[in-house]
Amino acid sequence: MFVRSEKIDPKDYPFHKFHDEYKHLDTDELRHTIKPVVHIIDQDLKGQEHQFCDKEQLCPLGKFRRPKILVESERRGFTSVMEMMKADKKAEEDAKQKKVDDQKKELEELKELVRQLLAKE
Repeated sequence: MFVRSEKIDPKDYPFHKFHDEYKHLDTDELRHTIKPVVHIIDQDLKGQEHQFCDKEQLCPLGKFRRPKILVESERRGFTSVMEMMKADKKAEEDAKQKKVDDQKKELEELKELVRQLLAKE
């Protein structure tokens, strides 16, 4: 999951209505009872993504455009971006290990060939 923070205009704050629900608790005695506002936009606010996303995630028509990496992970059959990244990292490590194993095998073959040549002389 990617987390990004940026400064926004307080009048343009999309979660203002959620803070207004707890406005009556904003006193020194009751402040600790305020619950944090935690939302996963694409799950909790489905269909309203265009209201809560960054301006760069809007298409020219003003509609929500899903991030490319999320679309790619779903196209490849993963449930999340993190799962796709872990699988890619594991595949890369496996490829490196296979290359090292192949080089070791080739080195052993060359050593054996040198031994055979030395034994002939």
